Amino acid sequence: MTDIRVDHQRRVTWVGILLSWAGAAAFIVTTMRDAAFDDVWVPIAIVGGSALIVTVLPWRRLHRTVFGPPLVALWAVAAVYGIIESQELRSDGPLLVAFAAVVVFGAAMMLPFAHQLVVVTISAVGYLVSLTYIDGLDWQELAVRLIGFGAIAILALLLSRSVEGRVGRANDRFSELQEREIELEQKGRELDHVYEVSRTIGTAENLAEVLPELVGRVVDAVDAKVGLVMLYHPENEVLEVVSPIWVAGHSLRAEGYEVPLTSRGIAPRVFISGEAAVDNSVASSTSDPLLIDLDAQMVAAVPLRIESRPTGVLMVADKNEGVFDQDDLETLESLAAPSALVLNQMSRFEAVQEAGEKMAELAQLKTDFVSVVSHELRTPLTSIIGSLKTLGRPELAPTDPNARELLNAAANQADRLRSLIEDLLVVSRLDNRALPVRPETIEVRRFVTDVTSAILGSERRVMVDVAAEVEKVEADPEHLRRILTNLVVNAMKYAPGSSIEVLGRASEDEVTLSVVDHGPGIPYELQEHVFDRFTQIERPETRARGGTGLGLSIVRGLAEAMGGKVWFEPTMGGGATFAISLPKKARAYQARNVEQETAEGL
Repeated sequence: MTDIRVDHQRRVTWVGILLSWAGAAAFIVTTMRDAAFDDVWVPIAIVGGSALIVTVLPWRRLHRTVFGPPLVALWAVAAVYGIIESQELRSDGPLLVAFAAVVVFGAAMMLPFAHQLVVVTISAVGYLVSLTYIDGLDWQELAVRLIGFGAIAILALLLSRSVEGRVGRANDRFSELQEREIELEQKGRELDHVYEVSRTIGTAENLAEVLPELVGRVVDAVDAKVGLVMLYHPENEVLEVVSPIWVAGHSLRAEGYEVPLTSRGIAPRVFISGEAAVDNSVASSTSDPLLIDLDAQMVAAVPLRIESRPTGVLMVADKNEGVFDQDDLETLESLAAPSALVLNQMSRFEAVQEAGEKMAELAQLKTDFVSVVSHELRTPLTSIIGSLKTLGRPELAPTDPNARELLNAAANQADRLRSLIEDLLVVSRLDNRALPVRPETIEVRRFVTDVTSAILGSERRVMVDVAAEVEKVEADPEHLRRILTNLVVNAMKYAPGSSIEVLGRASEDEVTLSVVDHGPGIPYELQEHVFDRFTQIERPETRARGGTGLGLSIVRGLAEAMGGKVWFEPTMGGGATFAISLPKKARAYQARNVEQETAEGL
């Protein structure tokens, strides 16, 4: 980590070294010019040797230790010695500058206050000694010079303290920023791991696919050899090892391995306490059966939670290098959150999918049962209806009026039962996508008129209005007849006393037939469910008429089977409108449906 104070001291040190060599060079040149070498070689050696020593010292390391400030003080002593030796009764003008430079150098180094006082004292004594070489200097002038030097020294100390405080605060802030940078780098690595885990999870479709990749990513994130997930089963209070587990870069099956919460081991302890745990010295005599089977030497485990609710344990074992530490636990905890969420959702999804498959299987069984029973009921019912019609012939009809009334009632109820069985058969075929579609060219106006006129009681209530542009449509006549009949009968049933209109309109590619009534309409809360099976509007006037609630569901199924659609919309002014839209030309899949049925019949 970079230290601003040390970096500043290092730069000041290099400036001091340059000034030391400049001063040493000036000292040597001046001394050699004014005196013999034999008389001055000792001070030259001291000054030159001091400059060499301060140059080769490892100041970068020394400034970080307690030896730095004393060495700087000794450096100041050598500088003062050189200044004194160079003073030979010359003008004292440069003396104040030279000794003040020593004081400023000590202040710029931001030494501890005691060491700065030592540098100031050494400089002051050296300045005083140098002043004694000046002739004719009285005590008043001496006092003035010493006061000036003292003022410079005090100003340098004050500035040094101020700068040192600012540098200290900047250094603390810089250290804090570096720590935050390290934390952000750590978080970045954790986010990278989470991203890899999320990307791996997103490409999988089921738990068997996602679990090996998930555990493998977690193991790589902490540089471990073994990884596994244990999920909690509340019904028997055990932690089940989810298969497969990750061992040395490979996934291994581990079916049916369970750890009771009452057993001694790191996994139950982590699950119950909700706190991560590390054991880097798993004893060979451990009683944890899971660790014994894994032959683990060190292990780390973190709980899996969903909204503070424990759901399992994520465990890794045997780090490749070193031991598990706090950083590893933090990495595991960061990966545990998304892992727990996805594992939980995927487990629930698979459970729902399995339940859905079972429901689909039950629905298919129900459909097959309804189809078989309907076929079996239709055969005897046909005989019953034929017998009742035969008994209703004039030559065989009973003479008793009550008997004839009972015979008519039986025939009506038999027809009603036949209609119900036919509805069930149609529903069964729609569910199995086995309803045959035989499109024919239909003249719409004549067809609609024939269908409505055949409905009992429609003579004065139903009005047909088919536009001139509506000419022909390709559709299955039996299916279209059933659709129109159901819609008109429903309108007559639920809108008693109301007029009913059957409208025909056409566009470029479609023909739309609408059945409009002006009755009480359909309640708002039922409008989205009118085409659902077994949905009926419960009113006293309609309850007595019965019904199964399958009519509109069959209408929608038949319309879709012919490539069309059906919808409901409220009638302006009150009432209900049901519209069916069919393509003018039969679609290709309808023809293929007929060909397939013909082939199956052959």
